[in-house]
Amino acid sequence: MIKSISTCLAMAFVSLLSLNTFAQVLDVDTFEKKIKETPNAYLLDVRTTGEFGGGHLPKAMNIDFRSPDFSAKVAQLSKDKPVLIYCLSGGRSAQAAEQMRAAGFQVTEMKGGYLKWTTRLKPLEGVPDVKHDAAWNLGDFKKEIASSDAVVVDFYAKWCAPCLKMMPIVDKLAEEFKGKVTVLKVEADGNQAIMQAYGIDEIPSFMVFSKGELITKTSGFREEAALKELFTATKK
Repeated sequence: MIKSISTCLAMAFVSLLSLNTFAQVLDVDTFEKKIKETPNAYLLDVRTTGEFGGGHLPKAMNIDFRSPDFSAKVAQLSKDKPVLIYCLSGGRSAQAAEQMRAAGFQVTEMKGGYLKWTTRLKPLEGVPDVKHDAAWNLGDFKKEIASSDAVVVDFYAKWCAPCLKMMPIVDKLAEEFKGKVTVLKVEADGNQAIMQAYGIDEIPSFMVFSKGELITKTSGFREEAALKELFTATKK
């Protein structure tokens, strides 16, 4: 009986070690070291193609986790090679990693994602040569959202097609609700501190505040009617 229990405990311990081996989540510096130590690994960026086009880790490959063919594309990868995975801040890559581990891949995640990588001033590739808007100071941003009864924050990027498509509509609504709603625009590039502070892990994203209190948060493309709902969210 004792021998049987010991055997079970030993097996559980081995399983736990195996789980820890295959479910690593590393900080940026350790992740960078892992990239250098495993040159044969897949470096996988699971953000959208638009996000990837705005800059990515050197030699990374892109498979959008939200795309319908994600599983099919992942199935084409060799399970004999380790996978180093990241997204914007860690949410999508965690889901993708879980799915890939279930399929038999050995996956290591980067904690904090691309946002944390850029705040650490790590090397990048594919960054477009565009003029960025002035960055926000986190303290000033908090003061702004606390000073109005209704604030709509538009998190965007100049390389993001859905963002550019919605921009004229946001401007139109800002004029329509002038004096009633304050619109703040936060460009993803250069405002990593704000993105991390408010848990923004996808672009485009919107947040609505009233006197500093978060009313609603959403991400993805929205038609004009859905955008208008954000401008009236504090009145509900």
